[in-house]
Amino acid sequence: MPAMRSSVHHRARTAILIAALASPLPAAAFGPSGHRLAGYIAEQHLCAETRSALKPLLAGMTLADAGLWPDTIRRLPEWEHSKPWHYLNVSDHGSVARAARQSPDNVLAALARFEKELGDTSLGNRQRGLALRFVAHFVADLHQPLHVGRESDRGGNLIPVLVGERETNLHAVWDGEPLRPPGRLSARDRARQLPLPAAPEVLRWQLASPSDWARESQALRSRVYGFSGLAGRPTPLPPDYLDRARVVVDQRLLMSGVRLAGRLNGILRAPAGCAG
Repeated sequence: MPAMRSSVHHRARTAILIAALASPLPAAAFGPSGHRLAGYIAEQHLCAETRSALKPLLAGMTLADAGLWPDTIRRLPEWEHSKPWHYLNVSDHGSVARAARQSPDNVLAALARFEKELGDTSLGNRQRGLALRFVAHFVADLHQPLHVGRESDRGGNLIPVLVGERETNLHAVWDGEPLRPPGRLSARDRARQLPLPAAPEVLRWQLASPSDWARESQALRSRVYGFSGLAGRPTPLPPDYLDRARVVVDQRLLMSGVRLAGRLNGILRAPAGCAG
């Protein structure tokens, strides 16, 4: 993968992205609603000082919607180079740290880059606001098990499966509509229904590093690939697989929201242990 572009090209793409922010949001599938859910959870764990610091950066958006933008703009030809920023390829028992060092274009490197921009108060609110959108998105991406996936099957994209009578692929299952819980709850309502972790659990989750999050996703491989099928044919996924996957996804989204709040509280210099 090519290295991240020069500062001149970066400024040009920043201008394009700012223009894209005026465009309407895409229709909500589970992927977007999952990012929203993580944002709503994060909002419950933000310090008051952090909320104040976020207002000029969000420019009227909610944190729940801000994390959707990186998926929106990567469809633009000018931002096609950003696609590798959303994932990390690592083998089942490989080293996450070693995999991340092999290319500067991966989700861990991208998160570190945009966290640095977000914390740089010498930059304008627009640039820091764009960095915030990437940070919110990549924190959630790191918690999706197949965004820390096998290169051999492109994070499950090359594994055909059947959900009912519909053919799709394994990555799309973990990203998409098949894992939406029964009913028509909004992402905000789902966030309210998930049981909030106790304070010691929040602290433990927030003390973990992004590399730790990636290793957690890597460790979920046995659950992600826990079904049998015939090589070369779409594999029907049994209902119990989808039920188990929903439990994993809810837990990972809950963790990502709590951790996003922790990262933002730290980056924006909120006092340690502050109340919401």
